[in-house]
Amino acid sequence: MTTPTTPQHHIIKETSDSLARLFQEEFKRNGYKRVHVVDGAPKPDAVEGKLPAVSIYLYQVALDPENWDHNAAQEIVEVKQDDGSVKEFFRRRRLWVRCDYLISAWAQTPEDEQLLLGLILRTVIDNPFITRDKIRGATFEDSLDMDEGLPMLLAHRLDEGTLSRFWGSMNQPVRPAVHVYTGVPIIPERMDALTRVRTREMTYRNVHDPRVKEEGPMPNPFARRLDLGGGRGGGKT
Repeated sequence: MTTPTTPQHHIIKETSDSLARLFQEEFKRNGYKRVHVVDGAPKPDAVEGKLPAVSIYLYQVALDPENWDHNAAQEIVEVKQDDGSVKEFFRRRRLWVRCDYLISAWAQTPEDEQLLLGLILRTVIDNPFITRDKIRGATFEDSLDMDEGLPMLLAHRLDEGTLSRFWGSMNQPVRPAVHVYTGVPIIPERMDALTRVRTREMTYRNVHDPRVKEEGPMPNPFARRLDLGGGRGGGKT
């Protein structure tokens, strides 16, 4: 197992950085070289003087129900030692969490904001995975089992009440935003050594050997005959 060069708890930060980098590259590739990517809450003071800007706001981190397995409690990991040997350990299985992002566009005119929103949507559709070469940081080296990379999916629309409360908390009118989410594993650090059974001794008895005496339960429940009601006249035999 390759030890990552950065602590595993950096994974959420590096997920946000990877998402921001992907959009920044797509904006430049499509001629929008002056778009600022803001990694934070879409507040006016965060985008003032940076227009046009795109806010990528991580607003929720929660258990990912699509990757939740109630049966598996632990997993076995192999850790390479300094002498080249490999040791096995038990640890609590990795916990998959879902990271939800609201991506909003800010520009001088509503028309420019809508153009940016269209480009955001197309970027999500064209990149169902953030490939490994575009992932920032080294946290994912030992965290992702998928060859494709970091998944990026378009979520269902938020209801009007949720949107109204969200933008109200920012002192802003309701604005259009793209809801994107991904799933990342949180790997526990604590591990317990695993000792496997190397040898096992088994003995056999020959039941036909007269020296082998099989003893049943005492007293023997079949020592006397029971009346099952099948005799003539219903009497005892």
